[in-house]
Amino acid sequence: MFKHFFVFLLLMLPISASAHSPLASLSPKDGASLDQTPPQIEIVFKSPAKLIKVEMLKLNANSNGSLLESLFGGSEGDEVSLGKDFLMKVAETHAIALPQLTSGNYAVAWRAMGEDGHVIKGDFSFKLTSN
Repeated sequence: MFKHFFVFLLLMLPISASAHSPLASLSPKDGASLDQTPPQIEIVFKSPAKLIKVEMLKLNANSNGSLLESLFGGSEGDEVSLGKDFLMKVAETHAIALPQLTSGNYAVAWRAMGEDGHVIKGDFSFKLTSN
């Protein structure tokens, strides 16, 4: 009995792993250094997904914490308002309009739900050198 269950589990593993909607690309790229505000953040998945949360912070100049601490610690930066009209829409490509940004370091954290119902999350950062 256990042997059959183990074989079944091994056969199902590749199917369930491919059911997620992994990230295909990000713009701006993680760690990018830009000389002007990008018009938007673009998150592209390999299959349709629904963005359920996106947060962006302008990090304080004296911040030396990790990205996750910066995003959820509250004292590491100031929240950048992105609106909410891009949330809860199923698509492969999600475009999030950006307001005019000032020079500094920015961190973005996002959460999405794949077609299979699994939550996908990630984060990235970029630097704006002038504007």
